[in-house]
Amino acid sequence: MEAVRKGASVIKAGGTVIFPTETVYGLGANALSAEACLKVFRAKNRPADNPLIVHVCDMEGFLRVAENPPEGLVSALKALWPGPLTVLVRKRDVVPDVTTGGSPYVAVRMPDNPLALALIRESGVPIAAPSANLATRPSIVDSSQAIREMYGRVDLIYDCGPVRIGVESTILDMRGGTPRLLRPGGYPVEFLERHFGEIEVTDEARGLRLSPVALTPGMKYRHYSPSVQMFMADVDTIRELCATGRKDITVIAEHSVCGVCRADCIDLGLTMEDVARNLFSAFLALETRGSRAGFIQKFGEGGLGLAIMNRIRKASSGEVHSLGEALALVGDGPSGIGGGALKGH
Repeated sequence: MEAVRKGASVIKAGGTVIFPTETVYGLGANALSAEACLKVFRAKNRPADNPLIVHVCDMEGFLRVAENPPEGLVSALKALWPGPLTVLVRKRDVVPDVTTGGSPYVAVRMPDNPLALALIRESGVPIAAPSANLATRPSIVDSSQAIREMYGRVDLIYDCGPVRIGVESTILDMRGGTPRLLRPGGYPVEFLERHFGEIEVTDEARGLRLSPVALTPGMKYRHYSPSVQMFMADVDTIRELCATGRKDITVIAEHSVCGVCRADCIDLGLTMEDVARNLFSAFLALETRGSRAGFIQKFGEGGLGLAIMNRIRKASSGEVHSLGEALALVGDGPSGIGGGALKGH
């Protein structure tokens, strides 16, 4: 409890705190203070028009920041919160425009993590918190990553180890009649449709294109990118890359592939839950391998696969369709063209 009080005192004083949720680590500040939220933008080097998600600890907190939400939405949220769902609704005036990137709408969620909920409750205010990484970088899913990347940029970091889910919350646009998926995440669309009926899945949500407007995080700007170029490939091409035995490329794939891989390989695990949990850590691990490039397995888009592919598409530099195309990007070997990791996007 002392740790919670310490974090809350930082929030009350207008400071910044990195804390765990069930999805990723968040970089939080008082959502009702424009000055505090500006510190979040500065710490992350985040564009000012990229909104922050507001985290609450109860329905009273939601109604404090959301203006006249429909009764049906409130009933659904009571069944789904706390959990990895963010909803976009009209904001009350108490929420500064800085928090929402100038938008009249606010993205709100209730995290399913006891420390996060206790921190919000003890602080007495909703907490605005994007993922606790520098802008465009892979999201933070372990406190050790937060300490390496953000130490000295924030006032307090909770050292709580790895998170449970590993991809951010699902974001639904609830401003109209049919809910619209703005970002896939920890709650699959198929599950949410049991509560909301049909959900429109946009090309932006699939990661096929960026939006000209950032209604919520993950829509307008490139995200999640490791510093070494990474390319998508289907599982057959990934297996062929594994068979080359080359150590100047890194393959990122599920366990059944990595178990027989002769090239450098980062194992994403056995299940789709494993893949989601390990994905961002794999992006960061790629940066440490000294590889010319990474090649990551594509996945089906059912269930958590939609969120996983959204992150892969946004983090990658495109798709390769054959072994020859992949090898042409990196040259003939350590003495070939390039001489090191391919940088930039």
